[in-house]
Amino acid sequence: MHNPISLSGLLVLISLSTNSLVHASSPEMVIPLLGSNPCTWGPSFWCANEENMKRCGVTQEECEKYANDLY
Repeated sequence: MHNPISLSGLLVLISLSTNSLVHASSPEMVIPLLGSNPCTWGPSFWCANEENMKRCGVTQEECEKYANDLY
């Protein structure tokens, strides 16, 4: 059985997506490809090196917490 909150959230997302598609048809709007921003790839990218941490606005402490959560 599905959680009603999850279903409600899904319906909101579908509604937002549908509205975005309607507006996306205008020629002046450019929609970036999903995942084209590496900072959306998650902690495995953010914490791979210091350059990525700076680029994505992640601190050393956040990466250490992520590493500790893995083990």
